[in-house]
Amino acid sequence: MKYRSGKRNIKKAAAPIATAVFVIVAALFVWDVWIRNDAQELSADCEFHFIDVGQGDSTLIVTKDAAVLIDAGPTDAAETTARYIRRYTDCIDYMILTHPHEDHIGGAVKIINSLEVENVIMTDASNDVITFSRLIGVIEDSGVRVVEAQAGNTYDAGGIALQILAPLADLDDFNEYSVVTRVEYGNVSAIITGDAEEGSEELMLQTYTSGELDGDILKLGHHGSQTSSTSAFLAAVSPRWAVASCGRDNPYGHPHQQTLERARELKIPVLRTDEMGTIVFATDGEDVWLKDQ
Repeated sequence: MKYRSGKRNIKKAAAPIATAVFVIVAALFVWDVWIRNDAQELSADCEFHFIDVGQGDSTLIVTKDAAVLIDAGPTDAAETTARYIRRYTDCIDYMILTHPHEDHIGGAVKIINSLEVENVIMTDASNDVITFSRLIGVIEDSGVRVVEAQAGNTYDAGGIALQILAPLADLDDFNEYSVVTRVEYGNVSAIITGDAEEGSEELMLQTYTSGELDGDILKLGHHGSQTSSTSAFLAAVSPRWAVASCGRDNPYGHPHQQTLERARELKIPVLRTDEMGTIVFATDGEDVWLKDQ
């Protein structure tokens, strides 16, 4: 009798479990359909998306065949960042994490869990905060290939060419040790700087010619901080546009007035995510233009 009673209890318990599983599967189906219905077509061969993640950085470079993500924004924007990326791709060929600050790596766990990520490029810098520990755990569990960022290394993702420009020395500062990447698609290029500051910029100016540093688009270092984007570095890159990725009314005053003045003196327009939201450039590999949102 006890045995049969036990069996009856198992059957009764199985019903709500089955219902719960059905609800979860249905929710996932609805989520997938919603995402697919929200999918966006590219307006050109390649697009550069400076995603509005608030006070943080996340840049998506995408073609119909490949995608590269540089930084993943903060944890509090992780859901919207992952959802935005999935509108354009479900696979990231290379995720470059410039340095282990929360506003750059916070969304990476959600993205790795939500999309297929094939490679992660990052420095050997570690940070004993829970966000970094979670990230390392998820990377290890997922089996994502990890590549140490080293200046001079190059990678290709479906025509998106990546060259690691920095770090060039073991600078004792997370920001200065940021990965700096030159991204090329055809004859169009962008310099994505993470939070690199004056010390890293000076090393790049000493190491590379102006032709090796030039770019049509520059992501200003450290959200447009006065400690980055020196006049010499801005002149070497000589971009058609500079982008400041920063949060509305952020407590740091980014982008700083000194940085905006330097850009103004060189006639470089600065586009800001706190004012414009996500900023998108489109290119055919020869010309590049700001896409209407």
